Amino acid sequence: MSNIKKEITVFIVVLSFLILWVLFTQAPINTSTPDPESQVAGMAIQFKDGVSESEVKAILQNINMTRNYRMRYDTNTTDERYYITVDKDNWDIRNELNKAMKEEKKDWIISSPAHVIRTGDYYVFTVSEQATQDEKFLAILDKYDIRVERFVWCDIRFLYSDGPLTYWIPKEDAMRIKNELEKNENIFTVYLSYIFP
Repeated sequence: MSNIKKEITVFIVVLSFLILWVLFTQAPINTSTPDPESQVAGMAIQFKDGVSESEVKAILQNINMTRNYRMRYDTNTTDERYYITVDKDNWDIRNELNKAMKEEKKDWIISSPAHVIRTGDYYVFTVSEQATQDEKFLAILDKYDIRVERFVWCDIRFLYSDGPLTYWIPKEDAMRIKNELEKNENIFTVYLSYIFP
């Protein structure tokens, strides 16, 4: 019986050392999850009408993107497809458009602050697709020698190790990139795409 007690004692000692070894050599596990708004998976960039794919690529090459990315040109997957540019001091056309929209009961211009961009001495108004086919709306624009233009949207998705998986960059890097891009005269705005759990 003493042989069995010896074997049990040796087994318990070895098992104790094994448990201690596992506890002290195991890497700590980070149980906290990062803030989803600190991880940017991509960007949607709103360019002026007529910007070509090669121009977009040239603009992006001059920015330190910090990670490889995949770019899709001219996606236009939003309601923001068309726009007009109006001199900030030209109240005549704005008043005439507002009056006609009330009379016609139509929403030609998307006028929320998020859809109006100020660039220098001009305002850029997002125009509904319905307006681009409305004769009265187009006649008012003709009167003021204004034409409807089309946004060029490009989607950027960050890549993981040059592979097909989308990945993310820190929000600080994304904000720096956004600010640099928005200084370009061919870009209206940059929207960030966050990773959400």
